[in-house]
Amino acid sequence: MKLLLCTFSLLFFFAIGSIQAQSAPAAVPALDTVAAKDFLGKYDTGGMGTIVVTLEQGKLIGSMEGQGSAPLVPTSTPNVFNIEGFDGTATFIRDESKKVIKVKLAVEDQVIDGTKL
Repeated sequence: MKLLLCTFSLLFFFAIGSIQAQSAPAAVPALDTVAAKDFLGKYDTGGMGTIVVTLEQGKLIGSMEGQGSAPLVPTSTPNVFNIEGFDGTATFIRDESKKVIKVKLAVEDQVIDGTKL
């Protein structure tokens, strides 16, 4: 009976520990403001407006004419940012020389491509 009680207690503590570990929010990588300068600028969407990426108070901000603006939050994937307040991502595309040449916004079911001006 003691063995059964000890086994049950151990299983209970392992279950509680794994639930707490799973519910801890993932750490958001810090924005490297020096490297973030690669992303700054205007991106032409070919008729849907201009996407503008700026750095304000240490945060990368994306805006689009008539759509407002939102912080771009770093992810663990290089060149990919979550668009805060929207269910979407901004992925910056680099050429062979590692220069940022495009941005791809994916918000809900819409994808917008922008070429850096």
